[in-house]
Amino acid sequence: MFTEYSLWFLPLILLVASGFAYFVYFFKQKDKAAFTLRQKYLLAALRFLGIFLILFLLISPVKRIKNKTIEKPVVVLLQDNSSSLSAVKQSDYYKTKYVDNLQKLSNNLSKDYNIVRLLLGSKTIQLKDEIKYKDTLKFNDFATDISQAMEFINENFSSENLSAVVLASDGIATQGSNFLNLTDKFSCPVYTVAMGDTAVRKDVFISDVQYNKIAFVDTDYPIEVTIRADKALGETSSLFMVKDGKTTQIKSFTVDNNDYSVTAELQTASKKAGIEKISLYVSEINGESNKVNNRKDIFIEVLDAKKKVLILANAPHPDISAIKTALTYNQNYTVDVNIAGNNQNNPADYDLVVLHSLPDNAASYNTIKTLLDKGVNMLFITGQSTNIQLFNSLKTGIQINTLSSSLNNVTASYNPSFSLFTVTEDMSNILKDLPPMLTNTAKYTVNGNIQTLLYQKIGAVSTTYPLIAFNNDANSKIGFILGENIWRWRLQNYLINQSTDQIDGLISKTSQLLSDKTDKNRFRIEHKDVYQRNENVIFTAQFYNESFELINTPEITLNIQTQSSNNKSSDMNATYTFGKNNNAYYLNMSSLPEGEYAFTAKTVYNNKEYKQSGRFAVSSVNTELTNLVAKHSDLYTLSSKTDAAMLYPENILDLEKMIKQNGNIKPIIHVSTENRKFISLWWYWALIILTLGGEWFLRKYFGKI
Repeated sequence: MFTEYSLWFLPLILLVASGFAYFVYFFKQKDKAAFTLRQKYLLAALRFLGIFLILFLLISPVKRIKNKTIEKPVVVLLQDNSSSLSAVKQSDYYKTKYVDNLQKLSNNLSKDYNIVRLLLGSKTIQLKDEIKYKDTLKFNDFATDISQAMEFINENFSSENLSAVVLASDGIATQGSNFLNLTDKFSCPVYTVAMGDTAVRKDVFISDVQYNKIAFVDTDYPIEVTIRADKALGETSSLFMVKDGKTTQIKSFTVDNNDYSVTAELQTASKKAGIEKISLYVSEINGESNKVNNRKDIFIEVLDAKKKVLILANAPHPDISAIKTALTYNQNYTVDVNIAGNNQNNPADYDLVVLHSLPDNAASYNTIKTLLDKGVNMLFITGQSTNIQLFNSLKTGIQINTLSSSLNNVTASYNPSFSLFTVTEDMSNILKDLPPMLTNTAKYTVNGNIQTLLYQKIGAVSTTYPLIAFNNDANSKIGFILGENIWRWRLQNYLINQSTDQIDGLISKTSQLLSDKTDKNRFRIEHKDVYQRNENVIFTAQFYNESFELINTPEITLNIQTQSSNNKSSDMNATYTFGKNNNAYYLNMSSLPEGEYAFTAKTVYNNKEYKQSGRFAVSSVNTELTNLVAKHSDLYTLSSKTDAAMLYPENILDLEKMIKQNGNIKPIIHVSTENRKFISLWWYWALIILTLGGEWFLRKYFGKI
């Protein structure tokens, strides 16, 4: 193969040029004899040149073409849209002049940069180019999750020429983890615009409430309330509790310093099962600036009885302690631990049996087989000691075909179509940061009843092999954790968030799904027990046919009624129809007024009616308004760590100059080389046609002279 720099290309150019010169010289001749002779030479030359050009293609000549593209720098404008900014004295400025300047900054930067505009709140929303800030920036979101927004930027734009991020916020995060822990993921500068008010004003408020979210009928449970007061020296206030329509005074106190804090502990009990609302509030003081944070509502799920869980293992393992600890945090469970062969408890008496590294021999296999035949719910955790051949013989819905005796380190990959229970964003976001689990080096075969929550990811390769999965067949519920060392997940969860709530929640939801013996209904409804004010009320549903296959053929309706209301005119009685999503159902009712609600979901399949009922609540307290003191120090730290700067809203237009003067914010030039064969060049074929067509034309023309 020859390129345009080949020695063959130069003679070709010379040949064409000489032929053209001869052609000009030929028509200048006036001697007729010489003219006739040169006719033959010209025709021969044109034919030779045409044939030569065709034969020249046999050696595959190539023309090298260089393509150059310029990738503009990406600048992300991340604007806080939470309601905390509408409650400060600067709110009128933010809604008028500031919005105009923000739009002007976006328009000016878009000439030289690719601008990505995001709204920060309970979720991160990307604005389209044609949408104006004044039409969408209302400062009304019910929460602020800065860490989730930064994760969104890192996941979606880090592979592009991400050159700068502008975060405009008051720095008050009411959801998610500490966003300062994510600075290492950004190699670009993060400029911050310090919004809000840092002034501390006279205020008394409930800063924290510690309580168990699950309680039991006729059982006392504690509530710990922390009250703070700023610049309220000498003022007197009281803490009250409102429950079942009755108001009880809990504690009176006098503020003895300008940074006052006191904790009140109380015990209470519930008489009936369901969602119970308890309102706590402190009385107002003279000259108090923010009265919204004087009240806090909590919602407690009251249960009739505890679930019994047995952890059965072939030997001690850290996983056992981790699972037991996670479950005992939830008062809904009592947990016993036995070693197989020495167990003194009857597994059939439990709502759920967790099997760690079992079956490992014929005796444990026979025990498990008997329990399965009795319909006992089980969670299998496979480990190095699990006898895979015996496990496969149980025919649980998953077959493990081992490829070698070695083990794989696998990480978790979330399956977004999983629908047996809801997975919070915090839980799904943390999965990619968890350490690997040890699994068998094997191929996995699953039947149609298996629903996978987490897939195995081996190195950088995503697979469809299950890591955590469930089989809810007609006889019993079976769960699978196909690897060991989940205890490391709890430790990593604590390192990231200083709590183990996400992994404990995953273990708790897994156990709740498997231990609920009453939920063998083919019709299931999933929802949150408590929704925040202005939060979209979302329900999901699943329906299974006689073979326990997930389907969404029948229509599902949901009737919602106000459970209790002080204003009868605002009582609600509405019916909605679920939309269909894959094989499941989805319903978004937007936001609902504060209150407690009862619902009934119905569907009809094969002339039989299926029904599910329940309750949920909508909290009236906007957590965005409980703390209005801006955290500009966190914003300054974020900018300092990324070699950027913090400025104030009135100077936001200065960002254009700062970004343009930053020498590290540059376009990326991509140069690619393309070798194009002469056979694909139109002008080469035109030259061939011109020479051969010219010969034909001249031959006809000369014949007429």
